[in-house]
Amino acid sequence: MPPLEIALAVIRGTGSVIWIKRGTQPSLGFWALPGGRIEPGEAPLEAARREVHEETELVVTGGAPLAVLRERFESADGTHLYDVIVHVALFDDPGGEPVAADGVSATRRSLEPPAPALAPDQRLATLTPGDVPHLLIARIRVVGEDLEILSWNEQPAAIG
Repeated sequence: MPPLEIALAVIRGTGSVIWIKRGTQPSLGFWALPGGRIEPGEAPLEAARREVHEETELVVTGGAPLAVLRERFESADGTHLYDVIVHVALFDDPGGEPVAADGVSATRRSLEPPAPALAPDQRLATLTPGDVPHLLIARIRVVGEDLEILSWNEQPAAIG
């Protein structure tokens, strides 16, 4: 089975990051970074921009790849079920007030993630490109779940 590919957006302003509260399952009630599935033929940065607009009605431009992660999901007996490839992009905060839109029940700007937050989202938002990538491994563990860093951009290009 080919991996599911998703894009996450870290939208950084002065001393804050934009968070969304998931309004639907499977992450109902959890705070996370804006993001979702990459559509067929869509580039990861394009998907991240689209998801930001769908979930917050904000329009972000530019952006820079920050990391690519692989989450491996297995059954309790160790049988491989599927992989999720997570493309993380960094954007400047475009200003304006984020609106809780598609599948989102609330939005917030804060430096720290509101509780309860989905991991690795809470770690990704506080890291700078120079931070040690292995910090991403610190996350909420689920039976059989594993996270691997496939790429890490130490110095993302201009994001504006």
